[in-house]
Amino acid sequence: MKNIPGKILLFCCMTFAGTAVAQHGIRFDTLSFTSLKAKAAQENKLIFIDCYTTWCAPCKWMDNNVFTLPAVAEQYNKYFINARFDMEKGEGIALRKEYNVGSFPTYLFIDSKGKLVYRSGSRMSAEEFIAVGENANNPAKSMAAMQQQYDKGKRDMQFLLDYYDVLQDNDRGKAEQIGQEIVKKFPEQQLNSALGWKAVRALARTEKDRLGAYFMQHQDAFRAYARAGEIDTLATRMMTALLYGYIREGKNAEFAKRIDYFRSSPMEARRREGVLIESEYYLRNNKYADFNKLCNNALTGLLKDDADKLSFIARRAGFRGDGTAEVLPVCYAMAKRAVELQPEEYSTQSTLAQLCLVMKKKSEGLEAAQKAYALAGTTKIEGIVKKLIGQLEGL
Repeated sequence: MKNIPGKILLFCCMTFAGTAVAQHGIRFDTLSFTSLKAKAAQENKLIFIDCYTTWCAPCKWMDNNVFTLPAVAEQYNKYFINARFDMEKGEGIALRKEYNVGSFPTYLFIDSKGKLVYRSGSRMSAEEFIAVGENANNPAKSMAAMQQQYDKGKRDMQFLLDYYDVLQDNDRGKAEQIGQEIVKKFPEQQLNSALGWKAVRALARTEKDRLGAYFMQHQDAFRAYARAGEIDTLATRMMTALLYGYIREGKNAEFAKRIDYFRSSPMEARRREGVLIESEYYLRNNKYADFNKLCNNALTGLLKDDADKLSFIARRAGFRGDGTAEVLPVCYAMAKRAVELQPEEYSTQSTLAQLCLVMKKKSEGLEAAQKAYALAGTTKIEGIVKKLIGQLEGL
């Protein structure tokens, strides 16, 4: 070791340290909630609770892609007492009820007395998750503090956007109210700014609303403020909402004019999203031959390696009941391919089992259903799969 140059040795040590943190990630205590509160009081820290379920795909994604990162682990291990509870087992059942946890993952930040200080949730980037931790540790960003400031008349746009973010995970009705206030009052001359981008990213819905219309006309101007991929993601989201709206409203001519935005996109991810939208259009309009052609092409092309989208379309189309028997073969093929790609996912196995029930493929259906049962992990879903197994056994 003494012959290794100092800079190289230092680099090696830093790399090893970073790797060790990344491997370990956030350190989650396995204490009871009572013991967690006692520890929080002793160390003068908030408790961070990851509320998850075993079947929650975004929960698993956060586990594998965010909780393990060195920067995330360093922040959460330093400033919080970290814990996690399955919301369908043990103490998690009571905590879910006490803190009104209705979606997964939900992130709770609780003080030593059990008072909820801050909450957030959903799959997010490391940067977003770090920001959540920073907000939770900032007394000025608590729900109570921000409500008090709002009641006293504070209305600057930075504050309103911060308040909107907090409300999103606490009071959706109030969040909608604040969001409408931001959309209506955000100064036009300030939209082309970092703060304007924050407002657009959070509140632009379609090209028909004020912020959405501005964004669609000035996309390039926001590239100075957006992270890589955010502009394209927002544009895709807005056009997706627009086209699904056309489908619901029966505006077939408008749909036909705009679907090419997805079909002809140079972005493969956008073209894949277009398959979902177009498949829904064909189903809603009973155009089953067009649906089959689209899905057969996607099965060997755009979606051949996309288990989530294959399984989603198979579920959506395969369980519609009378009048759709002609789409069942391609749905079955998509479901089988999804299982090949993700054999250890509950959703892919259960989708295949359901289609096998509809198509009276008993042995294959039972195999998929039993695999789904093993993957279910919760009493509620286990009950659903047990019923499915019983139906398959009755064929």
